[in-house]
Amino acid sequence: MQPGTSPPTPTDMTNNNTRTALVTFGAFGCDLEIVREYLPSNYTATSTEDGILISGHDSHGWTLDGYVIPRLASALIAVQEVFL
Repeated sequence: MQPGTSPPTPTDMTNNNTRTALVTFGAFGCDLEIVREYLPSNYTATSTEDGILISGHDSHGWTLDGYVIPRLASALIAVQEVFL
């Protein structure tokens, strides 16, 4: 902590930046339940008219670009981050 600054509050330490991604291609009959099986607890998947939307926040190394997208790619599920 820098001299003259106050300690962070729990609100300051919370990452409120929601990240979203859209499943662009899923092999072998990919559906919502399959996508959910590959997600860590800080991310969720919902079905929309545009397809399967993944949303959540990065936490303790469980990141969208460092974990979620590569993990889904290992199952031949293509995902692209979208900015809503």
